[in-house]
Amino acid sequence: MPLDSLSHRLLGSVSRDFFRPLSRPSAALYIDCADQIADAAGDAGRIQQAEAVALVRDTLSSHPDIQLADDEGGSLRDARQKAGQIFNRLCDAGWLEDQQLGLHERWALVSPGLRPLLRLLRELAEDEIAELTTFADTVRGVCETLERPESLEPRTRTPDELRATVTDLNSRLENAVIQLHGVEKLISVFDQRQRASESPAETLRLLYAEFGSGQHMVCYDALRRNGLLPRLQAARTKVADLRDQPMVKERLAEGLSTHYGWSSEESYLRAERALRDLERRLASIRLVADAIDARMAGFNRLSQQRYNYQTELRGRRPEIVKSYCDAINAAHMGAKLGSMRDAAPDFAPLVPEMRCFYGVESLARVRRLRAAADLSFDLDDDAADDEEDTLAALRERQRLALTPQRAARLVARLMDEVAAVAGTDTVESASIDDLLDLLATAAYDHATMADGRVVRWTVDGPRREQGMEPDTIPQDEQCGWNIERFTITRQA
Repeated sequence: MPLDSLSHRLLGSVSRDFFRPLSRPSAALYIDCADQIADAAGDAGRIQQAEAVALVRDTLSSHPDIQLADDEGGSLRDARQKAGQIFNRLCDAGWLEDQQLGLHERWALVSPGLRPLLRLLRELAEDEIAELTTFADTVRGVCETLERPESLEPRTRTPDELRATVTDLNSRLENAVIQLHGVEKLISVFDQRQRASESPAETLRLLYAEFGSGQHMVCYDALRRNGLLPRLQAARTKVADLRDQPMVKERLAEGLSTHYGWSSEESYLRAERALRDLERRLASIRLVADAIDARMAGFNRLSQQRYNYQTELRGRRPEIVKSYCDAINAAHMGAKLGSMRDAAPDFAPLVPEMRCFYGVESLARVRRLRAAADLSFDLDDDAADDEEDTLAALRERQRLALTPQRAARLVARLMDEVAAVAGTDTVESASIDDLLDLLATAAYDHATMADGRVVRWTVDGPRREQGMEPDTIPQDEQCGWNIERFTITRQA
C-alpha cells in the first residue's frame, strides 16, 4: 500500500472498526444516537456517561422496528441494558470515548473523528443548500481578481502577496466546485421525487413550480446567462500562461517557504501544484456545469415520460376501457366468442369497416415472402442521357461546394497585400457564387493556389464578444441573404 494513499492516511487516523456501525442493519440507530450525543455534548465535547446512555435509550424507543444483533443487546429485554450495549458498540467503533475519572464519575467524550463524519452525513442528508446564493459572487470575484493585470504579476507583487492571492483563489474555487456538486445533488433529489409522483398534477408542479424556481437555477443562471463561462475560460488561459513563467513559480515558492517554513525544493513543488490546481479548478467548473446540463435534460425527459405514462397509460380513458372489458368478462364468463357472432353490439364502432376473426381464421397467417429484386443492369438507349445527367449533377455539386481554393481566390482578389482587411460590410456579392466564396473564407484559414502560393487569412467578428446577445450582432445583406458581419485579414 503506498504511504501517501488515502486509505493509508485514513486508517492511520481512525480504527478499522470506525465505519462498522454504518454497515450494520441498525445503522440508522447509531447515526441518530451519535447525532443526539454530539448535540448534547456541545463544543465541550463531553457528557455524563449516564446522560449518554439515557439518550441512547430514548433513541432506541424511537426506532421500534430495528432488529438488533446479539452483540447489540438483541436478546435482552431491559431497555437500559440494550442502551448500554449500544453505547459500548459506539465506544468500540471509536465514535465515543468512555472516560473513568473516579468510582462515581464517568464521562462520554465525542471522538475527534466523529464530528467530521457527522458533518458529512448531514451534508448528504441536506436537500437545501443555502450557500448556492453566493455562488455567482464567488465565481465573479475570482474572475475579477484574475482579470486585473497586476493580480499575479511577479515583478510588482511581493512573494507573500502572490502566495495569499493563489491560496485565496484556490479556496474560493474549491468552494464554488462544492456548490456545483450540491446542485447535482439537488437535481438528483428532484429526480427521485419525480419518479415517485402519483398524479399528472404533481408531476407538472415538480417540473414547472419547484424545479424551475429552485436554488439550483441560481448557479445555472450565473454561468449560462450572466456570461461567466467565457470569463472563466479567459482566466484559465491566463493561469496556463503563468504556469510557463519560471519567475512566477519562483516568487510563489519564496512566499510559501517564508510563510510555512518549507525547504526550497518542497516550496517549488507546492507552488507548481498550487498553480496546476488553480487551472484545473477553473476548468472543472465548466465540466461540472456540462454535467448539470445533462442532469437537467434528463430530468426534463423523465418528467415528460412520467406525464405521458400517467395521462395515457393510467388516465381516465384506459380505466374506462379496462372497466368495460372487466364487465364483458363477468357477463359472458364461460361463453365462446363464436356463440356471440349474431349478438347485437353494445355500440356502433367508430371505424368505417371492422371484421372479427373466429376459430382458425384468427390464427396467424403465413408471412408472404417478398419477391427477389432484379439486380441485373441492362443497357438501353437512355444510358447516355443518364450519364450526362450524372455529370451535370456532379458539376453543380462541385460549383456549390465550399472549398478552400475558392476562398483563397476571393482573398487574393480582394486583398493584394499582407495585413489588408475586408469585411462583409465592404464586400458586395453579386451572385450566389460570390456569396459562396465569401462563406468559404469563414470555413477555412489557408489554401494553396494553382501557382503553388499559399494564402493565409484570419476571420473575426462581433460574435466573439457579443455571442451571448445574438440580437445585437450586426448583419449585412449579401445576394438577398442576411449574414452576420465578419472581417477578413490576410496573413500571407
